[in-house]
Amino acid sequence: MALKYIDEFRDGNLARTLLAKLKTRCAGQSPMRFMEICGTHTVAIFRFGLRPLLPATVELISGPGCPVCVTAAEDIDKAIWFASQPNTIVATFGDLPRVPGSRTSLAQQRAQGADVRMVYSATDAVTLAQENPDKEVVFIGIGFETTAPTVAAAVTIADRQGIENFSVFSVHKLLPPAMETLLSSRDLQLDGFLCPGQRDDGYRRQSL
Repeated sequence: MALKYIDEFRDGNLARTLLAKLKTRCAGQSPMRFMEICGTHTVAIFRFGLRPLLPATVELISGPGCPVCVTAAEDIDKAIWFASQPNTIVATFGDLPRVPGSRTSLAQQRAQGADVRMVYSATDAVTLAQENPDKEVVFIGIGFETTAPTVAAAVTIADRQGIENFSVFSVHKLLPPAMETLLSSRDLQLDGFLCPGQRDDGYRRQSL
């Protein structure tokens, strides 16, 4: 079964064409170093063996990690507190529950009976609030700047639809300060970044 927005990026012929163009462009060039920001990029680069395919003058190095894995324990503790409240559903993306707080995690709290649910987009959490009008749905808004507008769109949708049991705990991260710090390092000598980008299909399905 073809997976929309995944399989179309696994085109061997396209990959070979892009690699050939890249090698042509890089021929005779000075060495260049690029850092992938998100851990998901690092995993994909390793899984598909991209580093050996690149020209010898192009080096990829791993960066600070995804906004989920660098979430402070204090913020995880706050999310756990929400999950401990009566008649409350905590909705979040699938990788956040495993991130540890100071003493436990959302996954462990879910195993003990807390209502923690995985969603694929912020608007999925709005739908969850519609379907559970007797409970408060708290969406843990996490990501870089690219995710923040989709969360804001979900808040707008909830407001326009009169959904009063939906709220957001925002723990978004700012990317430019981290990039500026990395670029200022004399040891790294970076030439560029592979930055993260998200798309929210739920936002496209619902018109503002």
